Amino acid sequence: MADKCIGITGTIGSGKSTVGESLRRRGLPVLDADACVHELYRDCDALRKELAEAFGPECLTADGVNRAFFADLIFKDAAAREKLEALVYPYLTGSVQEFFAAHSGPAFLEAALLHRIPQVVKFLDQVWLVDAPAKVRLERLVSRGLSRDDAERRIDAQGDIDALAAVWQAQEIPVTRIENEGSLEQLARLVHQFGLS
Repeated sequence: MADKCIGITGTIGSGKSTVGESLRRRGLPVLDADACVHELYRDCDALRKELAEAFGPECLTADGVNRAFFADLIFKDAAAREKLEALVYPYLTGSVQEFFAAHSGPAFLEAALLHRIPQVVKFLDQVWLVDAPAKVRLERLVSRGLSRDDAERRIDAQGDIDALAAVWQAQEIPVTRIENEGSLEQLARLVHQFGLS
């Protein structure tokens, strides 16, 4: 079992994935929760069956799920989003548990919505909370192909870094904040100094 289980999360466009990649380059184990969920959508027959029963067979594709179907549905209907999460998160929790059990030393879980997965949160010894100025995050999202209006809506909907920090502090999980507004080299140096000794 990993002797330190660390979650990496933060505001949209903050650079969570960049932090995760910096750790991987140093040879540290990092599980990307989003990639893990997409693998479950593709490969987990039990989950695929539950999704088809709950949302109809049109929600599935041969290699996963119909992303347009779910994107449209969950942005309009909070109850549908909660229903989807209730189906997916038990399988994700199992995968995370296996990942942490398979490693010694520090191991990391990168997840945008980490605070919404309470069964995963119980594994964590620490959270790294990644942030960047709103202007920087906006430009990153636009460079990924979002319209400026859509990017601004997503940033506004998520709230600020202090609200996210309060979630973890309320659960008495230590929080390390990483400001990711500079170059990749600066970020790599920041990551190196946090919690890895």
